[in-house]
Amino acid sequence: MRKQGHRKQRLLSAIGLMAVLCFVPGCTDLILAKYRNDQLATSYRYVLGEEYIVAKGVTLCYQEFGAGEPLIILTGLGTDIDFWDTTVPVLAKQNHVYALDLPGFGKSDKPETRYDLPWMEEIIIAFMDAKHIPRANILGESMGGQIALLLALDHPDRIEKIILMGSVGDWPPPGFVLAGFLNYAWPDIIVGDHIRRCWPDIFRNISLTQNASTERIFERQMAVRANGTMFADEGRASTRALRGIVFATCRFRLPNVQVPVLLLWGDQDVIHPKHAALYMHEHLPDSKLVIIPNAGHEVFIDQPDAFNREILTFLAEGTGNRPATQAAKPS
Repeated sequence: MRKQGHRKQRLLSAIGLMAVLCFVPGCTDLILAKYRNDQLATSYRYVLGEEYIVAKGVTLCYQEFGAGEPLIILTGLGTDIDFWDTTVPVLAKQNHVYALDLPGFGKSDKPETRYDLPWMEEIIIAFMDAKHIPRANILGESMGGQIALLLALDHPDRIEKIILMGSVGDWPPPGFVLAGFLNYAWPDIIVGDHIRRCWPDIFRNISLTQNASTERIFERQMAVRANGTMFADEGRASTRALRGIVFATCRFRLPNVQVPVLLLWGDQDVIHPKHAALYMHEHLPDSKLVIIPNAGHEVFIDQPDAFNREILTFLAEGTGNRPATQAAKPS
């Protein structure tokens, strides 16, 4: 009787778990119903257009503008190159700019894979090969910054300089228990659904600026996220990439980065606060840290003039691990 009771308890637990997995996405669809717009989600086109190329079997969406030294923009988790529609034209005046949707995000392919950051790193190298780019400067936003660090560490012969904006990559490696949980018990469906449910709050926290451009992007992103089926592949990519950020930490590899690094941080970044920038600056051999006043996580949206000026200056000169500075306050 006791064994039958245990079997019944396990069966009920399994049924309960399945019910949760099925119910949570449906519940989120109801919560986000006011944002749903399937026509917008499927027909929307990026402001600066879209080009596509296959890199290592993955179709990537990208934009290409300008001439000069190659500058590749890598976006963050949950964002896409349409966020950069006003920044790309400015940087393209002095650089050959490639803005790239990472695999799993935006309009790039979203294959069934682990989304480890080293895998994404190799996709970027394959993109460079496909576009015949021998060496490039890399501008990485948030998770894109960690991929930029990995590129500098693992492919120093392909990277000139890197620019990290609100970058992750400084977290301590996971302990035994956390690693086990992430590897064997990380619930992709629940975490991915939580990300889309909380995206309105996340979006409002990544930037201090709310204008017609950010509202357009928000409306389009939420149109996708409000449809659980439509967002499923990107949700899977998001949760697995989040796990990948933890495992691919560069914390103890920072002293091995041999290329010049510019760290650009908003003084009001609540997604990845500036103490991370201070740690990176302290441990990178050749870095410059600039804290931008009145800016959040997406510095290029909140303070575009200061952001663009610092990047163009950095690409034109070296760094020499100078003390951290604060950009001039906007007038």
